[in-house]
Amino acid sequence: MPKLYYRKLSLAPGAEATGPASIDEASRSVEVIGATEAAIPERDYDSWEVYPTIITMAGCQLPESRQLPLLDSHSRYDTSSVIGSFRDMRIEGDKLVGRATFSAAPEAESAWLKTREGHLTDYSVGRVDEESTIVAEGQTAYVGGRSYTGPVKIVTKWKPREMSVCPIGADENAKARADSSAPPIKEHAMNRELRAFLERRGLPQDATDAEAQAFMDKLEVKREESAATVTSPPVDVEAVRVEAVKNEQARSAEIIAMCERFEIPTENRAALLKPEVTVDSASKAIMDEVIARAGKNTPNFRPSVEIVADEKDKFRSAAEDALSIRAGITVNTPSPGATDLTGHSLREIARLALRAANQPTGGNVMEMVGRALTTSDFPNLLANVANKSLSAGYETAPETWEKWCGTGSVSDFKTNSLMSVSEAEDLTQITDSQPYEYGKRSDAKEQYAIATYGKMFAITRQTIINDDLSALSDIPRAHGEAAARKIGDVAYAVLTANSAMRDGIALFHASHGNLGTAGVFGTTTLAEAVKLMALQKDIGGKRRLNLSPKYVIAPPSIALAVETFLKSTVIGTQAQPNQTNIYANLVEMVFEPRLYDDSQTAWYLAGPKGKTVTVFFLNGQQTPYMETRQGWNVDGVEYKVRIDCGAKAVDWPALLKNAGA
Repeated sequence: MPKLYYRKLSLAPGAEATGPASIDEASRSVEVIGATEAAIPERDYDSWEVYPTIITMAGCQLPESRQLPLLDSHSRYDTSSVIGSFRDMRIEGDKLVGRATFSAAPEAESAWLKTREGHLTDYSVGRVDEESTIVAEGQTAYVGGRSYTGPVKIVTKWKPREMSVCPIGADENAKARADSSAPPIKEHAMNRELRAFLERRGLPQDATDAEAQAFMDKLEVKREESAATVTSPPVDVEAVRVEAVKNEQARSAEIIAMCERFEIPTENRAALLKPEVTVDSASKAIMDEVIARAGKNTPNFRPSVEIVADEKDKFRSAAEDALSIRAGITVNTPSPGATDLTGHSLREIARLALRAANQPTGGNVMEMVGRALTTSDFPNLLANVANKSLSAGYETAPETWEKWCGTGSVSDFKTNSLMSVSEAEDLTQITDSQPYEYGKRSDAKEQYAIATYGKMFAITRQTIINDDLSALSDIPRAHGEAAARKIGDVAYAVLTANSAMRDGIALFHASHGNLGTAGVFGTTTLAEAVKLMALQKDIGGKRRLNLSPKYVIAPPSIALAVETFLKSTVIGTQAQPNQTNIYANLVEMVFEPRLYDDSQTAWYLAGPKGKTVTVFFLNGQQTPYMETRQGWNVDGVEYKVRIDCGAKAVDWPALLKNAGA
């Protein structure tokens, strides 16, 4: 195997590092402002609009290690993109600060050299937003004790996941620090309401917070001097601040209330809410606008602040509902943004999923789709849509076993026992000299076990590129129908297989008294069947059970004969032309095509549910279960569908068979 060599990059002979003074050559690191509260444009995945976005440092959830990977331009899908780490993370006022330490690995050499030379200065944080608030255009809202005027999005809770060194960062203030030590930073910026109060008293709008503080100090000195001349107590600065906040809130609230009352468009409200605008001047401006637009309709007032969920979650919900709608799955209340995505193809959704995961979206289509299937939520999105199709196929499959079978639950695949206990013995007469005797009861058990039934299917990259929605609709739906069909197969196999019961005798047998004389379904055969079921005894043979049939189960080949007889109120003969049909509407009719494959003439009677056949499911899970994994045999995602079930006749007295004629 050939050896690999690389050349360690260094400054030209005689050259000196001209980068930031905070560089430490020994540790290959530089002090970095990784993020600030500056507004940067970002897309909101609910409205798909771009908002100026502010990430609040108060909402930053730093990792316990105080360390993040240092990446090259947010590239997350290759370990070669990790060029170091961002260490000693801390919050300094409105800044996220730390130290970018570059690895000695060859892929980090170029970035480290350019940093030392002063060519590479910008940094950008990669994050996950957990809570955020949107302030609509022209509205003002208080978030975290601070006032914001829209349009703006404020991220109030977020987690940094990585720090990237990049050619041009979105945050102009996120850069390598020029000085060698971190400057002192005030923990909190000046309250915006207090600043507005000072601006109305002469503070320039472009003044810094330090200049605003100095202006307030001078104002305080003037008030103290004025107070001394009238021998009144000095002005309390905190009281001034509280009063300023109260007055500003009252001013803003009154202006907003007027805007709402007179339906002022949101785009016209920002100017009215500026600090220098008084309530009187705002009122005049509003009246002028009302007069100017007399006779025209204006948008209704909408709430100014909306709490929004995590953007990735909202994208997943919208994309899932959009694909469900395209696949023909009913979505009662589509998620916000779903209708906008219904026109997107599968590969376009894949690209959006990468963007939501802060992953690269470039490259050829095949590579892009493959990346979406491994580094984003795209596989989960596909699985959720496929699972809906699977459930729809299962629920709409026409199955009849549920009409007459009971259901049960087991916790494993071992052989289980179904216990039955006989009736209590008859009470005996007790004389004066005769003691009471204990009654005896008999028990019996039937044994059964469940099994797993399943199949696999796949959604490949070619399927996604071809926008073949059948992979998300028809194929999973067919597997759902197959799962429902398998349960029916298992249930009806109990009747057609006629397996041995606990006594070693077949379920339907003359010894069990549940095998009628073969004949066409009618008065004679049905009368015999009803009699045989009524004469059945309990396990101990002590008492007749007096069971009556609740269902007749037959193949479609004799459906006409069965239905005609049971729905006839008169079954006349020449001897008795007006004879009443006492069996009319006696039982519910169940016609099952599976029985046709076993016999075209045989029919069955079944008693009450719980005494006939019980279908058992693992942990009571009666719907098919679907698992996914990254494709190994195919380029894509593989899906495994399974159902765990089994069926057993509880006992024979409530079941009867007639072979027909």
